[in-house]
Amino acid sequence: MFNASSRAKLGWATLSWLAAASLGVLPASAHHSGGAFDPNKCFVFKGTVRQLAWANPHSWIYLLVPRPDGSTELWGFEIGTIDTLASEGFRPSDFSRGTKVTVAAHANRDPGKHTGSSSRLVLPNGRVIGGAPAGGGQPVSCPNY
Repeated sequence: MFNASSRAKLGWATLSWLAAASLGVLPASAHHSGGAFDPNKCFVFKGTVRQLAWANPHSWIYLLVPRPDGSTELWGFEIGTIDTLASEGFRPSDFSRGTKVTVAAHANRDPGKHTGSSSRLVLPNGRVIGGAPAGGGQPVSCPNY
């Protein structure tokens, strides 16, 4: 029915089709699930902006968060994509160094890693960045403050 030449052509055609079809899957699979963050625990952090990483796929804000002993810890929080933040009217200048913010976030499951997925961030002027926390499932709601 098929000779060796037609089987080779069919094999290359199938392989080419599979390769092309898989390209559409790569961006979705390359994006992480947020599984590093615990959707069942939400904490409120009050701190001072140290740095903003205005980037895709997630922007990050880094805060100096005071500890009970008076020292500070550096925490990083995912706050959304550039497109989402910009469409809500936010600009990098809204997060300048020294700005005091409050963040409700689902913290990293590893307590040694000071990172979280922001569920709500409030700027001093009252503007709010809200968003669904990472982690999948039905997360506990973060407190309103």
